[in-house]
Amino acid sequence: MRAPWPWLVLASLLVPAVWHVVDFPDDPDGESPEVRRPTFSPLPPPAYRLAEPGDTLDRVAIYAASACVVVAGCGLARRRPVGAWPSALALSIAAWWSASTPSPTFDGWHGLGWSNLGSASAPPGLRLGLGIGVCGLVVIICRYRDFATAGIRRFDLLAAAAILVAPKLVGLAGPAPAGYWPRWAFDAGLIALGLSLAIGLPSPPRSARARSMVVGAIAAGWVILVLAGIQVSWLHRPLNRLRTVVPGRIYLSAMPTYRGLEIAHARHGFKTIVNLFPEDTPQRSPRWPDEQRFARERGIRLVAATSADKDSAAFLDATLAIARDPAAWPILVHCHGSMDRSPAWVGLYRFLEQGVPLGEVLREIEGHRGYRPKASVTLLYDRVLTRLAPERYRADPDGRVLHACAAAASPPTLTDTPRSLELPRAGASMPPTTTNR
Repeated sequence: MRAPWPWLVLASLLVPAVWHVVDFPDDPDGESPEVRRPTFSPLPPPAYRLAEPGDTLDRVAIYAASACVVVAGCGLARRRPVGAWPSALALSIAAWWSASTPSPTFDGWHGLGWSNLGSASAPPGLRLGLGIGVCGLVVIICRYRDFATAGIRRFDLLAAAAILVAPKLVGLAGPAPAGYWPRWAFDAGLIALGLSLAIGLPSPPRSARARSMVVGAIAAGWVILVLAGIQVSWLHRPLNRLRTVVPGRIYLSAMPTYRGLEIAHARHGFKTIVNLFPEDTPQRSPRWPDEQRFARERGIRLVAATSADKDSAAFLDATLAIARDPAAWPILVHCHGSMDRSPAWVGLYRFLEQGVPLGEVLREIEGHRGYRPKASVTLLYDRVLTRLAPERYRADPDGRVLHACAAAASPPTLTDTPRSLELPRAGASMPPTTTNR
């Protein structure tokens, strides 16, 4: 009961947490190793990705909270009298719901989290359901609090769990990147809660068959809870890598699914979808036919890349013109992974149309991608911005940095070949080489 190993487990979490805020990636891009890629963010880009709602750290929280629910359920099923096991189960369920409802959402949706209980913008039905849930959990916790009878005696771990989960629950952002340390602490707190409950479990059955059945039930319960938590979390981000660029105008995502488009379209009412990946190549996405069908069924204008638009400056200009057209809003811009092509396109839009400095643009790309942009983004920006905004590009201090980084390479010149492109027509395209893969 007094063994220090649980504390060693919690302390081990500090290693990856600290590592991701001190280790700056510096490896060259294999496609263009001669192009230097500086980091524009004050911390390593992976730290910003980990701090995002619904990303890796929140997924770990779902795993840990699901384990807490299963362990508490085992204690409740096997311990007589039950003591505080119902309270432990109620706390674990509350933690599981909190882990499964990451906030804030990226597209302004209210979400399903506990914070909606006091939010006037949340639907009344949601607030009522959350209120009933909170009242039920509070009643159970107040009714069953005999920890000694339950055999849960690692109060040091319980106290650590309460302290560690508090920053995220109260909405504390913490030092930059916002949400990074509260999410790490939340994961550690859930692990501390799970360890304290596991240590207090009754002895397993003596029969090998009974033990196998218990282990199977535990594994099945954990898998079911994890899948359910991921599904709830998916509702908060139905399109992978979804992000708002300009509210009500432009949204960014990875390759969408049909179901994800249904949910996102119901919230935002997209009028235009721009797919930046050339789907007429062997690397086409298996989701592409569903996206075409979705756009066709709802009368959405679909602007799609083709391999024939290679190095087309004319089409880049055309897509920027679409983004300026109020009749096209709201617009969903995506590629396959939203790692290079679509973030780079959004960066051009932010610089050219919104006047955002290049340093801020590049920091946004790094945070969204979780890594430095590929060398081809540097080459792209250098040749596109010297054509479209030469004075601003030369005057921008980070523009001079990009130009120096690109000087070692000899990028192909963007052709300005006119193309027969009718903007109101669906099926227009974005050149695959004007942004990264």
